[in-house]
Amino acid sequence: MAGGLGRGTRTGAPRVVMAGPALKVRGGISSVASSLLGAWPEDGQSVVYIATHVDGPKLLKTLAAVAGTVGIAFAIVFGRRRVVHLHMSSHASFVRKSAIGRMAKLLRCCLIIHIHGSRFDVYFRESSKSRQRSITRSLESADLVIALSEEWRVRLRRIAPRSNVRVLPNPVSVAEFEPTLEGRYAVPESGGTVLFLGAFGKRKGVYDLLEGIPAVAAERPEVVFEMGGDQEVAEVAGLIEKGGVERNVKMLGWVTGTDKLAAFTRAHIYVLPSYHEGLPIGVLEAMAAGLPVVTTPVGGIPEVVKDGVNGIIITPGDVRALSSALLRLLGDPALRKRMSDANVELARSRHDAPVVAATLCEWYNEIWNA
Repeated sequence: MAGGLGRGTRTGAPRVVMAGPALKVRGGISSVASSLLGAWPEDGQSVVYIATHVDGPKLLKTLAAVAGTVGIAFAIVFGRRRVVHLHMSSHASFVRKSAIGRMAKLLRCCLIIHIHGSRFDVYFRESSKSRQRSITRSLESADLVIALSEEWRVRLRRIAPRSNVRVLPNPVSVAEFEPTLEGRYAVPESGGTVLFLGAFGKRKGVYDLLEGIPAVAAERPEVVFEMGGDQEVAEVAGLIEKGGVERNVKMLGWVTGTDKLAAFTRAHIYVLPSYHEGLPIGVLEAMAAGLPVVTTPVGGIPEVVKDGVNGIIITPGDVRALSSALLRLLGDPALRKRMSDANVELARSRHDAPVVAATLCEWYNEIWNA
């Protein structure tokens, strides 16, 4: 058995400390943690969340990492929280959290490592031999390693063959997106709205999308691409101007809350032509909002988006296929409706936050009593 399994039966419900980026930090990890905590069952375990990462200058990030580590130690020693659940990615995130994991094991805690990194396998391959051994030891020392999809479970098992890896799908609050199902407008004959949300950059395929917009606009002159994101904003704005598609693109900035819901309500299609992914929250939100999805078969996406059923799958970098898929969906209301219904059903049955949180509750109890 991995890590500290088989250490004797305990009594009572486990007290849990969960750690990751501050809940207001932009990104998928904070969204997952927020959804889980917001849907936590009333009869579930006591869980406290401690931030170990914040946005801001390097000094502020360092102080947050130190304060978070100290806070976790206090929660273990004085709060008697003996299940430690660490949300982590790759590179610096993994290094920081691995140190916390070693501390948790020294204090005889049950340790859960929750891997979110969309390029974690690349991070492992590109690491030195000594770092690879350290990564493997960290994963195999945990009582449980959580993967976002079956594909990621297989990849993590290759990295750490003796690790106990299970799949916990990313959650989405389906109820939050129900208003978008009733407010959506019909697709105009020469238009339609395509939504992209995510960090602007090559990994998310945003430059392929920009390259494909002119072909879509040539056939549907009133089409609008609403793009919400951050990071390489100036580069994206420059390419929009260079491509002469300013009238077809609306830059939203980073959208949250009611602004995000409004964007999903206006949209008819969600697009994410990524090169690397874990299990993107934006795709799950689009499913809950009843949008057909145009995306790529990377990471855990093929386990939630089936080509021709609830979306269209294209090869990363295939700009012509991307434009064709968008035009096909914009011009076929019956296909959009079938995909919309399939997405809502899948979001409700497999990814709704209360369903995912209940599964995690069961795993906490199982590991505590193993």
